[in-house]
Amino acid sequence: MKKNFPLLLVLLLLILQSCTTKKSMLYLQDLDKYSNSTLNYAATKIQPNDILKIDISDLNPLVSAPFNIPGGASNLQSVEMMQLSGYLVTPQGNVTLPILNEIKVGSLTPAEVEIKIKERLISEGYLVNPTVVVRVLNNKFTILGEVNSPGVITFTEQSISLLDAIGLAGDLTYSAIRKDVTLIREVDGKRLIYHIDLTTASWMSDPNFRIRQNDVIVVKPNKLKVNSGGLITDPIQFLSIIGSIAALIILYKAL
Repeated sequence: MKKNFPLLLVLLLLILQSCTTKKSMLYLQDLDKYSNSTLNYAATKIQPNDILKIDISDLNPLVSAPFNIPGGASNLQSVEMMQLSGYLVTPQGNVTLPILNEIKVGSLTPAEVEIKIKERLISEGYLVNPTVVVRVLNNKFTILGEVNSPGVITFTEQSISLLDAIGLAGDLTYSAIRKDVTLIREVDGKRLIYHIDLTTASWMSDPNFRIRQNDVIVVKPNKLKVNSGGLITDPIQFLSIIGSIAALIILYKAL
């Protein structure tokens, strides 16, 4: 019995590891519980340093042309070129348009800015029935920590789901803590911190957990990764080392 103790110890570790892995590794373990739940969306608000594409049109293109940056409405431009020619939101939350001059856009949604510009064009007698389209050109988020491809990632939608963001980063590593993913967001000059448990689906209907412009996602490593100082990258590697040591002990005692 004494000789078999190392082998029994390894088997016990494997059993314990298989039990904890399922609880800590699987996403959305109670997903069926939230089937048919209502989806909520929150419009993204414009912040300082956003780059806006603002197109103003009218039935008569010649009349609306002076209100646009030359070439700004071209469909042939790349995103990079549109960003260079777009309207940069100042730290005070303003942009400067041709003829209309300075307009406050900070803390407004793109749809609210469209209405604001359209009302000015009509009330000041410039255009009779204008169409205004506003879009943020530099949507991006930063994801750091235990993901396979950390970094700054761009997207074209107003917002994306947290699972989309993790997918774009190549998924979480084995060493990631899935029960406490940190989301950092700046809104109206304030920094908001959210903690999200990915092993449950309870957060999926909350519009605050959709990824928006300039969000930062931080995925922390588990204790094994921290204590190993990066030498052991995941639990499977740890178990492999333990198994090898145990095998050597058993082989030594058998000699």
